[in-house]
Amino acid sequence: MTSQTTLLRFASPLPRDRRSDSRQRSLGFAVAGLLALFAAGCSETPAEPPPPTFTATDSAGVRVVVNSAPQWAENEGWQVTPDPVLTLGTVDYPVEQQFLRLGEVTRLSDGTVVVLEIDDAELRAFDPSGTLLWTAGGIGDGPGETRPYDDTRAVLTRLPGDTLQLQNGQARVRFSSGGGLLEHVKVDYTRFRRWGRIFLQYCPFSAYFLQDAIVFCDTAGLDASDADSPVREQAVMRTDWSLDGLDTLGTFFRAVRASVEMDYSVVLAGPEYTDLMRERFGGRRTHRVSSPLGPKGILRVGVRDRPRLLYARNDRYRIEVWDILTGALSMVVERRAPRRARTQEEATYTLQWGVMMLPGNDRSDLDPADDRWQALDSLSIAEDFLLDELGFLWVRRSPSPSEGDEGLTSEFTDYTGKEWTLPRPSGLHDVFRPDGVYLGTVQLPHDLEVEEIGADYVLGKTRDGLDVEYVRVYGLDRGGGPG
Repeated sequence: MTSQTTLLRFASPLPRDRRSDSRQRSLGFAVAGLLALFAAGCSETPAEPPPPTFTATDSAGVRVVVNSAPQWAENEGWQVTPDPVLTLGTVDYPVEQQFLRLGEVTRLSDGTVVVLEIDDAELRAFDPSGTLLWTAGGIGDGPGETRPYDDTRAVLTRLPGDTLQLQNGQARVRFSSGGGLLEHVKVDYTRFRRWGRIFLQYCPFSAYFLQDAIVFCDTAGLDASDADSPVREQAVMRTDWSLDGLDTLGTFFRAVRASVEMDYSVVLAGPEYTDLMRERFGGRRTHRVSSPLGPKGILRVGVRDRPRLLYARNDRYRIEVWDILTGALSMVVERRAPRRARTQEEATYTLQWGVMMLPGNDRSDLDPADDRWQALDSLSIAEDFLLDELGFLWVRRSPSPSEGDEGLTSEFTDYTGKEWTLPRPSGLHDVFRPDGVYLGTVQLPHDLEVEEIGADYVLGKTRDGLDVEYVRVYGLDRGGGPG
């Protein structure tokens, strides 16, 4: 019905007095005017819809998600309890909570927290009140026990069904949720080494026994020609416990390299290593070392329901998710976010303590402005990442005041007596749904080294000023905001 038709109906009244007719005409004109305005308004071009917060495309079977804004509105999102609901660790008593060197920590479905003491290769299980329930593993040759190795360490992972797995060198030991021994097997290393000079646990991630898969990094290519390459790459290999076949999951960028001259008259690794280096290389030798200030790649594994490999670089906010069992790239997650620049002191510290091969008396002369380090002018705020047990991706962010971080600094003195003032970890974590869509940020304790995130908890480790280690569990409320 048009405004004109409506006007005709009001303008053709039944016979009545003039005042009534006049009022009727006035009413008709008023309504007509309003309807005309309404019609004019309807004829205007509608307002442009807001830009999408993300785009998702399919590229040769790989889901690519590019995020430009969060799904959570202001004051929405998940919340973490301000105080831990459980703390394990002590200086004196009880003895079972004196941790010398903590490895991985996990939480079972009934709330039991299991920690790995690396030096003893021992598992300790505590109930939600902090009471010791049982221990398992240990150093030795008996069932469930393992021997320490100079170049590897014991690693704890939790498998589906709360099965606990301890890997140590060539051994894979599995325990029930109550600490009972389920399995103790070893890799047939003689058969494994038929593929060449390859080793277990030489990857930049800890777990390498992932369900039935064995994942490791190829070091056979580190010959003289590769040592002179300006780029360091890492080939991630995969086999299974049958050892019938070997394939490459992928070759990933690790770092750019710089040429440095090393003086073997002073080596921090000890006199035996120093003598070996002198005998092998003489007094001085030029080496290619990874630049701490240049581009680098980060590799992590997720070991819950289905093993996945996560890969990213520090010069972009882009994370690849690889399915280890199929060997295929399944998803790429990107986020458009501001980058951050290093402070001068942060660059100096990163360089001096990032080139660990150099003698101590030479590192103080390193200049971050030297072109050979190929230093990045700014970094992605994505610093580290993990998959939680529900498949959400958590990305730990480096300090970034423009993204809501308080930008605090820490002051400390290293063992040489030099004082440093460096950016403090933020504790901010970007959270992405299992389909790669960015939800928003969650604030975790800045000093917490996150081990795992469950449906309703965050579990991690921390240290106090005396370097005493603690395990802490925080509550996690996923109720706020769309998930």
